[in-house]
Amino acid sequence: MHGSHSTARLRPETVQPVGVGAVLVLGIAVACTLFYLKWRSEQKRRDLLVQWAAANKWSFAARDDSWAERWQGTPFGEGSSRHARNVLTGQWKGRPFSSFDYSYETYSSNGKGGTTTETHYFAVSAVTLPTYLPSLQVTPANLLSRLGNALGLSDIELESEDFNRAFRVHANDPKFASDVLTARTMQMLLGRPRFSWRIEGGDILCWHDGEQHPAEVTARVATLLDVVAGIPSFVWHDNGYDAGSTAVGGTS
Repeated sequence: MHGSHSTARLRPETVQPVGVGAVLVLGIAVACTLFYLKWRSEQKRRDLLVQWAAANKWSFAARDDSWAERWQGTPFGEGSSRHARNVLTGQWKGRPFSSFDYSYETYSSNGKGGTTTETHYFAVSAVTLPTYLPSLQVTPANLLSRLGNALGLSDIELESEDFNRAFRVHANDPKFASDVLTARTMQMLLGRPRFSWRIEGGDILCWHDGEQHPAEVTARVATLLDVVAGIPSFVWHDNGYDAGSTAVGGTS
C-alpha cells in the first residue's frame, strides 16, 4: 500500500506586497540612524578637540568665519557659504598657531531646472612666521599633476629628482623656492607623510580633505616647523628679518 501525500501550494493571494509606506518608513529610520551616528561621532571629535585645546592652554571657538577669509590660495576663495568651525588658537613652540575645520559650498545644475549643492570639507592648520615671505606652495604629485606637466604646465624643478617626482612646487620666485627647499629639507619631506602646504604672507599653513584630528594636526605642524627651521638665515635677512642666534622653527 502506497502512502499518500499532498503538496501544499502557496496561493497567490497569500503573498502580501511591501507597501510604499513601509519602504518610506524604513528609509526614514535608516536616514535618522545614520544622522544620529554621524552627529554622535562629530560630538566625540569636538569633545576631543576641546580637551586638546584645554591641555595646551589654547582657545576653542565652535565657529569663527573670519578664519575662512584670512588666506587667498587653495582651498580658500572658492565657492560660497565659507565657514570655519572647531577653531583652535594659541601658541605652538612659541609661535601663534591656529587649526580649524573649513568648508564651502559649490552648486551645479541637475539638468532639470534645479541645482545640486556639494559641501567641501578641509582641515587647515597654520603657524605665524616672524616676517612676511614670498609665496611658495608644495603639493603632493598625482596623476592629474603629472598630466599637466606632460601638457607643458610644468612646475618648478629642483635638484632632487625624487622630490620632483613626489611633489609639485609653485612659486613666483624660483630662487626663493630653491633657497627654502634645501637638500636637507627635501629629504625630510620625502621621509614624512605627504600633504599640501604653503607659505602665504606671514603664515605657513597646510590643508587636507576631511576633518581635523589631533594626531594628524600634530604631525603636520611638526613638519611645517621643521621646514621653517630649515630656512637659511640669509633668506630671513633678505626678507627683512634678522634671525640672529634665535631658532626660528621647531628644532630648537
